Amino acid sequence: MNELLLNRGLETMETLSLIYYSPTKTTQKIVREIGQNMGFKLISENNIAENRTESMAKITNNCLTIIGMPVYAGRLPITAVETLKKVQSNQSPAVIVVVYGNRDYDDSLLELKEIASNCGFKIIAGAAFIGEHSYSTNEKPIAKNRPDKQDLEKCRDFAGMITEKMKDINSPSELNIPGNHPYKAHKQFPATAHPETDNDRCNQCGVCVDSCPTNAITIQETVITNGELCTLCCACVKYCPDEARTLDNSIVNTIRDNLFLNCSMRKEPKYFV
Repeated sequence: MNELLLNRGLETMETLSLIYYSPTKTTQKIVREIGQNMGFKLISENNIAENRTESMAKITNNCLTIIGMPVYAGRLPITAVETLKKVQSNQSPAVIVVVYGNRDYDDSLLELKEIASNCGFKIIAGAAFIGEHSYSTNEKPIAKNRPDKQDLEKCRDFAGMITEKMKDINSPSELNIPGNHPYKAHKQFPATAHPETDNDRCNQCGVCVDSCPTNAITIQETVITNGELCTLCCACVKYCPDEARTLDNSIVNTIRDNLFLNCSMRKEPKYFV
């Protein structure tokens, strides 16, 4: 599809698709807020942290897709990438969004751009938003309660930027996204560095099992976590109704202390339109 035909399609866009990976619903909140302010009819929404085995439909040309991913130590989650690569598009427009915990998004937005482009999307805009860090606690808060009201207002601002971009038939064909090749290496943690369960608090309700995006948790006589599968997203910690799940080990505690010390100053979203 040539550039003129593409932009004519953007001007007549009517439908919206949301694709995101959001175990703790943080990325979901941001992607939904952007989408709700686009003025298009939502025809599909897929949180691939919950629907990893669902077949990914081909995205039609008259549909705008917003793709959102969390950032884990400067990269996209491997499990999310594996599923996202199954999506197919024929140069339909897409907006890419990454959500990071107030440290840095490093190469993640560039990684998402290149993956989405290889899936056949035409990337028209991108953004890096901030969400509460997975390691944040009440004692050591890191971007606590973000996205907050200000962040959601900036989601609406970004939606307006996208709308204006879609009217511009002379917009550049290539979106310049910061990042480096090769990408930053994925951080490797020992299999023992995962959330643990306080059996005195746990009533084996199974919420942790249902919330885990990698099926790393099972319940037998006690709650068992497979550290090889755990991505430290901490969804199980966030959703445990009895506060029986905690992430408390020396490796993560050192990282948490450094983040609390060096990454407490508020950062703001960045847009690429």
